[in-house]
Amino acid sequence: MSYLDYLTVKESPAEIYARKTALYSIFDRLGQELEMPPSRYEEAKKRYTSVSNWLQGCRKLGPLDPIMFGQGSFALGTTVRPLHGDEFDVDFISHLQLAHPQLHTQEQVYELILSRLRANGDYVNMVQLMKRCVRLCYANEFHLDITPAVSNPTCPRGSLYVPDRKLAIWKDSHPKGYAEWFTDIAKLKPRFNTLSKSFSETRHVALGTTEPLPEQQAYRGVLRRAVQVMKRHRDTFREKQPRLADYAPISIIITTLAAHAYELAVGLGEYDSEFDLMNAVITLMPRFIEGPDWKGCYQVKNPSNDGENFADKWSEPQYHLVFTQWHHAMQRDLQTLEKLHGQDELQKSLRDSLGAPEVDRVFNNQLQQLNQQRQQGLLSITAPAAAPAAASIPLARNTFFGRA
Repeated sequence: MSYLDYLTVKESPAEIYARKTALYSIFDRLGQELEMPPSRYEEAKKRYTSVSNWLQGCRKLGPLDPIMFGQGSFALGTTVRPLHGDEFDVDFISHLQLAHPQLHTQEQVYELILSRLRANGDYVNMVQLMKRCVRLCYANEFHLDITPAVSNPTCPRGSLYVPDRKLAIWKDSHPKGYAEWFTDIAKLKPRFNTLSKSFSETRHVALGTTEPLPEQQAYRGVLRRAVQVMKRHRDTFREKQPRLADYAPISIIITTLAAHAYELAVGLGEYDSEFDLMNAVITLMPRFIEGPDWKGCYQVKNPSNDGENFADKWSEPQYHLVFTQWHHAMQRDLQTLEKLHGQDELQKSLRDSLGAPEVDRVFNNQLQQLNQQRQQGLLSITAPAAAPAAASIPLARNTFFGRA
């Protein structure tokens, strides 16, 4: 019997806590599989530094004092591997600090970036024209989407103007402000009750000392992991229902609603486990959708940029309807996971809702770690270091993962 089977069979409060801790541990490890690997992250940083230096050295761009910085999931720490393929989408802003929206048109700043990149022999065959950004494709690694921006002279808080998709008007944007807002919320520390502590102490007395699992990657926290899981769930939802794909919620809406919900959830009280907190975050998200108004429009406001509505397309009813369908599916899948018994059922359910390759790697890595530790004669399964407390369960030598 595997530790997952052991945790899911019992129904006492202590065993329920252990089961939920194990489930969140899977989500945490899945998040590590979904995010950009550290080596590729460092490579992306090197690439954009080289691109930034090249732009700054331009005779036409240099006087405009261009500076590049990350935006989107790359800046927030919520990157998600594509459902198919291996190229991550890495978004950057090229802020032309001395450009002025009344002196430089949207098409002009776009062409300045494009022509400079094409002047580099290393980049010329990598350039792709997108609607309001220039893309550099690094095969089998990632692609850099570079959006030109100028300062917004009417906003003292550092807001920017970026071109719209038709390169016809300037649109407000504040990626740095949004990243600061999200990061501040992610730092909020949730409170957990004493059940985990009492369970851990009971197990230590009855079963002896613990042996920790191998060290994991840096702890991301419940908010970031929840965003990653929901974005991947959205991707699989979209693939299963191609007719609804164009209406599925965009990542910035999922991220914004999740951050608002996390802030509220942390302030509401204590939780039994990180899994319960994650569940609460997902449940609370719709509270922060405003509308519909008398025109049938909805709003998901940009908290860092007054007047910007991430749900500006939701005037078409199908967008809100599909969001609701996806959100209900996300909740339903979480509830199903709580009721499953046995590793096979759990793995099958996760593969269906979150994608087979990453889920299989999580379970295969766990199996390898278990077998290595069993060879030492005694194995204690410990909840992740970031969990509220550790649940220690020894497994006998030379046993194998149980199957339901």
